[in-house]
Amino acid sequence: MNRHFTGIFAVLLLLFGSVVKPVSASAGKELTVAVAANFAVAMEHISALFTEETGLPVRLTVSSTGRLYTQIKNRAPYDLFYAADSSRPDLLFTEKLCAEPNRYATGEIVLWSSSEEICSLATWQEVVTSSRVKKIAIANPDTAPYGNVARETLEKERLYQAVESKLVYGSNVGQSFQYAAMGVVDAAFVASSSARSEEGKAGCSWQVQEAPKVEQKACMTLYGRNVESAKRFLEFTLSDRIADIREKFGYGR
Repeated sequence: MNRHFTGIFAVLLLLFGSVVKPVSASAGKELTVAVAANFAVAMEHISALFTEETGLPVRLTVSSTGRLYTQIKNRAPYDLFYAADSSRPDLLFTEKLCAEPNRYATGEIVLWSSSEEICSLATWQEVVTSSRVKKIAIANPDTAPYGNVARETLEKERLYQAVESKLVYGSNVGQSFQYAAMGVVDAAFVASSSARSEEGKAGCSWQVQEAPKVEQKACMTLYGRNVESAKRFLEFTLSDRIADIREKFGYGR
């Protein structure tokens, strides 16, 4: 099977923590944006459009929501936080580290595989319980909301004990996708956005209709240095102008 060697570099970067991606080196105060791994590709498009229109450079730091939350509690130099859940931005608000959060996207989880043999199976339940499937990637449920949703759904469907020995944990949902894309695992629970990416289109996916939608909130840190620019960027990401980007990657509002 054709493997996606471009994914190797991404795995190495994601393996041990955050990925820092400068979107622009243009003049002006650089905004620092912490973004959950599931929304990284969509955010690259959004931030590039924002920079093109405003000239304000944006630097993205990509990691799991839990890890970014901990970094913000320790005063990491972020202006904005785009989480993969609502609970951690809400916590930061009560802890007086973030302004009041706003929902910026609603995502969903899917099961994805790059294996042609596995792609012939009909449902995600059939995939995870198949004897042909030896390893299934899942983001760390303790730090990654999409991993937590996957685990809760397996438990709700009374499948967790049956598949627990197959589970391989990634530090975030992006890493779980790369494990499956490279064939390290047979399948992975990922965000719908990963399945809709160019690399994701080379495989197949199953909807996990039993899983709840994932409400994702963003907030401005109260110690950020670029307050006005951060407000401008947040308003931009909440506007209808980028609705087509959200929809392209499988997100609603």
